[in-house]
Amino acid sequence: MTPEFSIPLFLALAALFTADYEKQIFLIAFRKSLSLGKREALEAKLSKIGRSEDSDFENFRIYQLFLIASGIVILTLLFSLNLVSALRYLILVIFAVILVPIATERRLTKRYEARSNQIEQEFPAIVEMLTLAVGAGESPVSAIRKISLRANGQLAQELRFVVGKVEEGRSFASVLDEFSRRIDSDQIRRFVDSLVISLSRGTSLFDTLNHSAQEARNKEKNLLLAKAGKSDILMMIPVIFLILPISILFALYPSLTNLNLYSF
Repeated sequence: MTPEFSIPLFLALAALFTADYEKQIFLIAFRKSLSLGKREALEAKLSKIGRSEDSDFENFRIYQLFLIASGIVILTLLFSLNLVSALRYLILVIFAVILVPIATERRLTKRYEARSNQIEQEFPAIVEMLTLAVGAGESPVSAIRKISLRANGQLAQELRFVVGKVEEGRSFASVLDEFSRRIDSDQIRRFVDSLVISLSRGTSLFDTLNHSAQEARNKEKNLLLAKAGKSDILMMIPVIFLILPISILFALYPSLTNLNLYSF
């Protein structure tokens, strides 16, 4: 960094730290940065990956600020060593400030989607175990408690959360409704609605669970068939663009060779 840039920058930073001896400017900027973006949407994404505490949003924003600050420090170090020009330094700093929040929130969305897919894959097995437990005479809360303690995975973790809320004194129906809203899955939402209706009307809970288990198995079968169809299409790509041209080349090469001999 040349003296024309370094000396005014150093004097400006020194004057800023001297004027703000109570650190009010940095404190206000830090608090404002925590409320950037759509807080409700980000909190909804965090709750869907199991982070529903009030401090999780602030921790995520602190993580974003840490990445931005680290990038700016590295760029400043490169600029001070004359490895990056001033214009490029400003452009990279702007890109870091803009792209880091976008990249981190996109990664959070992918984590939420992966967790939702995993929960839907675990759902048929959990429903079948719940059907067997209720058919053996267990109450719904007791059956969910036993399944959540013995099963592994994201859905079992959510069921442990449901059991914990019921043991705190909340109603089973309200906890199930909160559970389905947090998961945000149409399949689980239909299951919870049918379970709540069956409990409120006093209909056969075993038949309701058996129907839900059958529906979950059918949906899993359809998903497997859809994945198999996509795999067939992907397998055709190397066949058409690699194996078939090579086969045609091997078939035509002797004939082309003979034609070249006759041409002489």
